[in-house]
This record gives sequence, structure tokens and C-alpha cells, in this order.
Amino acid sequence: MKHLLYSITEPVVCAKCADEFAAGGTGSHTLQSYIRVDVGFSTRGMQVWCQRHAVNVVHIDFEDARPNADFRCLERKVN
Repeated sequence: MKHLLYSITEPVVCAKCADEFAAGGTGSHTLQSYIRVDVGFSTRGMQVWCQRHAVNVVHIDFEDARPNADFRCLERKVN
């Protein structure tokens, strides 16, 4: 079940947000705290949408295939 813990190696971010953050003046300490995206299923597959700029970040077409998905919410145990 380790795959359900945070293991993102290449985050998907809005190019406009990334450019604004890199230029400075956003008031955010990290790009992750600056971006505002919605992620969800569409009729074609899955879409990442930038709320800040009202633009598509990426739309993944599943080509009518239904991929396996695991929506369990796991948390690391704190010792």
C-alpha cells in the first residue's frame, strides 16, 4: 500500500503559475502553495485545470479504457 502514500516524482503544474512563481512577487514560499488546480474525471479521461488562470494544464485521454484506481485514504503512522 506504499503506492497510496505521497510518491510524486514529477508534479503536474500550470506553466503560467510556474512562470509567475519563478519571476517572484507571488508572496508564496513554494510553487506547491501557489498553484490552484482542480483534478477530476471528464468524459474523455482525467483533467487538471488551473483555477488561477482558467486554463487546461493537462487532459489525459483514457481512450475508452477504464484504468484501475484506488481511492483509499491512507495516512502514515506517527511513532
